[in-house]
Amino acid sequence: MKKLKKKAVFYAYSNNALDHLAPYVFLCNQKNIECAVVYGEDFIRRKVYPNKKIVKIFENNKINIHNIPFFEKKGFIKSIFYYVWLWTEIIEKKSYIPNFFKIKLKGLCERIYNILDGDKLGANTAKKLLKNSEKVLVFTDNCNEKKIKKSFLLQMRNHAKIITTGHAVWQQDGTLNKEMFAEDITLVSNKWEASSKSNKKNIEIIGSLRYSKNWLKILDDYSPDSKIVSNKRKNIVVLMSPVHVTSDWKTMINTLTKIIKCEDTDVKILPHIRDMINMKPPIELKDNWDKKSYLDFSVKNSDIVVFWGSSGIFEAVARNKKIFFLSYLDLNKNNYFWMDQIINNTIIDNDFELLEAIKNFKRDSIENNESFKKIIWPNNDPWLNATNLINKII
Repeated sequence: MKKLKKKAVFYAYSNNALDHLAPYVFLCNQKNIECAVVYGEDFIRRKVYPNKKIVKIFENNKINIHNIPFFEKKGFIKSIFYYVWLWTEIIEKKSYIPNFFKIKLKGLCERIYNILDGDKLGANTAKKLLKNSEKVLVFTDNCNEKKIKKSFLLQMRNHAKIITTGHAVWQQDGTLNKEMFAEDITLVSNKWEASSKSNKKNIEIIGSLRYSKNWLKILDDYSPDSKIVSNKRKNIVVLMSPVHVTSDWKTMINTLTKIIKCEDTDVKILPHIRDMINMKPPIELKDNWDKKSYLDFSVKNSDIVVFWGSSGIFEAVARNKKIFFLSYLDLNKNNYFWMDQIINNTIIDNDFELLEAIKNFKRDSIENNESFKKIIWPNNDPWLNATNLINKII
């Protein structure tokens, strides 16, 4: 008879969810808890592929990966889907394969995915992961309904402690997604998120573990080149936001075009990871459009980070970079918890102010990002808070 053991299961349906869950995987693994990561909906339908650095961290720490198509091959449709799913990734990595063929294969993968029985896939996955385990912790970003995640969590509900980490940094109040049931433990990033989720039975204010110093150091260790680029030019990273949160798209293009033309600057434009990754860049920005670079590495090697709306700005906060917030492009500018406390030279109200701020920037200036830090580091170090939590619940 097999010995029963403790296990931590992590269900990530997207790369954003994976970004928030991965440091918890690392911490649980350090506590010698068997860990299994389930790649959910976005990965199964090949909308995205897991962050390569996180994949490498999992490999080096011998984390079990549960790719649902690999374990669900019985039956004609599921068998066909498995091979399409498998070959989609293989072909994606071949540079000599024409892009139109890759797109067609991804489309086929999506169409077959849409006719799969998500309820059975989710329930079967949960049953497999519950086997031979005495105590199971399930980490996910939230308990909302997804095609496969729904039945996965419902199957786990009475057999495991379910813990949610949140899907994004809570920097403004928003509409909460409808959830199937209340989780056992709700991990939140700050007091505002705790207040908005006051109906939850067990709330722990952790901070944003994704942006903890320890996790950023681990990611840096897995960068292909962790050495900071140094040159005499001002390295500017622009964190794009999609159309629906940008007040004027034409003004945005005009602004970024002016930045690109500034003397002594190198500009890298990062499209939003979920809403813009497959978007064709505006022709004026195409030479600076970079959808391949990772957020952490790009920000680490920057001098200035420009944004409106993107929560990726907290990468720059954690790394103490100079931040310029383009308030005139952000539809939600009046809703941020940090807005009334950030220093004046961070808020940019027009093109002229931005160009002057870039011109006057000095590398040796000391940045004050304290108003942003209270959003992600509200109560001591998130790494310490999360470690204490895991010690308490295992």
